[in-house]
Amino acid sequence: MDNMKIGKVNIDLKHYPGEDFYSEGEIEDRLLKICEENTPDKFRKIIEDNSEWAYLYHLSTQRQNIVSWLPITKNDKVLEIGAGPGAITGELCKLAQSVDAIDLSLKRSRMNANRNKECDNLSIKVGNFKDIEPELDCDYDWIMLIGVFEYAALYIGGDTAYEDFLNIIKKHVKKGGRIVIAIENRLGLKYFAGCKEDHTCVFFDGIENYKDDSHVRTFSKKGLEKIFNKVDITDYHFYFPYPDYKLPNTVFSEKRLPMLGELRDNIRNFDQDRLLLFNETKAFDGMIEEGMFPDFSNSFEVIIGPDINVSYAKYSMERDDKFCVKTRIIDDGLLKKVEKSSVYESGKEHISNIKKAADELSKRYKDSDLKINEILDFDEESGKIVFEYVEGNTLETLLDERVKANDKDGFVKLFEKYKSYVSFNDEYPVSDDDFIFSNVMVNADVWTLIDFEWVRFEKGNAAETINRAINNYLLPGNFRSRIKEWIECIEDFDEDSFIKNRVLGDNKALSTIRHNIGKGIYELNYLTDRVAALNMRFQIYEDMGEGFREENSYYLVDIKKHGPNILLNIPIKEGLVNLRLDPGDKPVRFYVNQICLNDEDVTDKLIGINKNGCMDIRSCIQKNNTFVFRKNDPHIKLPIKGLNAKAGDILKVDCRAEYIF
Repeated sequence: MDNMKIGKVNIDLKHYPGEDFYSEGEIEDRLLKICEENTPDKFRKIIEDNSEWAYLYHLSTQRQNIVSWLPITKNDKVLEIGAGPGAITGELCKLAQSVDAIDLSLKRSRMNANRNKECDNLSIKVGNFKDIEPELDCDYDWIMLIGVFEYAALYIGGDTAYEDFLNIIKKHVKKGGRIVIAIENRLGLKYFAGCKEDHTCVFFDGIENYKDDSHVRTFSKKGLEKIFNKVDITDYHFYFPYPDYKLPNTVFSEKRLPMLGELRDNIRNFDQDRLLLFNETKAFDGMIEEGMFPDFSNSFEVIIGPDINVSYAKYSMERDDKFCVKTRIIDDGLLKKVEKSSVYESGKEHISNIKKAADELSKRYKDSDLKINEILDFDEESGKIVFEYVEGNTLETLLDERVKANDKDGFVKLFEKYKSYVSFNDEYPVSDDDFIFSNVMVNADVWTLIDFEWVRFEKGNAAETINRAINNYLLPGNFRSRIKEWIECIEDFDEDSFIKNRVLGDNKALSTIRHNIGKGIYELNYLTDRVAALNMRFQIYEDMGEGFREENSYYLVDIKKHGPNILLNIPIKEGLVNLRLDPGDKPVRFYVNQICLNDEDVTDKLIGINKNGCMDIRSCIQKNNTFVFRKNDPHIKLPIKGLNAKAGDILKVDCRAEYIF
């Protein structure tokens, strides 16, 4: 069989070897079933209900952010190499005239076709790229290598695989066309901060330039530039997806680099445990000040070919679908502008409300010198609104300058002016809940409100708005905390509640999904405490029907270690009613993997009656029994009487204990 048809999508099997040589295992069968039985609008709920990285990675619409900001048009022809299950393919089909997708796996190609089966402009070719390549057209406007270039040694082979791969690709892009490479930076800050290398799952592997036998390789910025120069590629442009290219929420460029305090979303270990060796936000701030961010960006998106007219893109996706917005800064050489558009069809009303908000805010502030960002264009049908690009510095930046200079008077002067605007004409029935410092642009003496998505068409509460702005400003911590001594005492603002009530709806934030997947974050003090915990002494108390007494206790010496876990062998005595297990004399997190009476699993019968600890929420996620004791007398009671245990039996507790502070 040379062809397969799924919906409107043709799958070309001419070069399929008859077997999938690359697979993530049984998870792909589950993903295929999901794609066959559900439309993509159901994927978000499926991701939230299943705490697995594979679901998030392969099904999330946030994967599309890496391409949806590009100026691909309905006249363009696109080639996507390494399309996989189609997380990006559907967006390319929406943007382009036609899309040819290539992948080695038939199962993944079937996922792709099923989720995009209504796309009549999609063709999928299955097989090894080297076999398919000679038959490819040579007039593509865009060729996409999203998470693919690092595997060139496997695709192409040889000592110059990366150069050879680019030379082959160059033949298939038309004059004036573009090649897009999205790839991790082997010197990305997250790797220094304690994330494992994304592909090899080894700490510091890319930083140490990989092992000689590694078949995958990412590059630094200079490393990529060296490869481009070797194949005579001189027209290329670096963009910087943040936090990385897999699930980006922002794309920076060398024309619009991140500002201080902007890079706050750094805990992104969805698929692996990580260390937390330092505060990445503070480290990024230092690099931004030194002009070093491009070298330490976690990922790159390189456009080979003519530069594009987009210098910045931001996605607000952790929202109810009807509020999801894409923001781009567009510079065509004549006019710089800011474009906001709805990500989903249901978001068009939100864009219309932004237009209404601009009109009403302009009326409220007509007698003040606060400007409301000017609307240049509004298309209700397409869900798009275009604003004037306002030059200047954000109020947040100006406040930072005053804080760093220890200029209390200057800070207070700016803050008082801000407060006067928030309170101005406050009887007018419109209020901006998002009147935060970063949404105010200052140019000389002109203040402009540049962002007003969260406007209510009713009288507001100025004090609450000001309180939220201050709390938002203090979020990154560091040097900003000194303002607490400069301005009147403020109350904590429940930002999570605001986001939940106004923005998320019934959806889960990405941080919640990350937490539910359950991968650990281990700080340095955790590591040192873990070493101490290896020498932890376990005291066993025996209740023979008269309660627990010190004289009826002993320290367990039969402790066996296996990896990070330990095995406690506790002998059962005649008449034993209850055991009390005391893991040390400090606050501790105690993980119970399994409890067996001889060889019978009795975990469910014994766990759940601890007295001074609490079940850690992660225990549900990891299918583990976890207790967190924040007092100095941690203990777990184990009811033995109901087990029908007899003297001489052995209670085997497979566990792990870690000191906490």
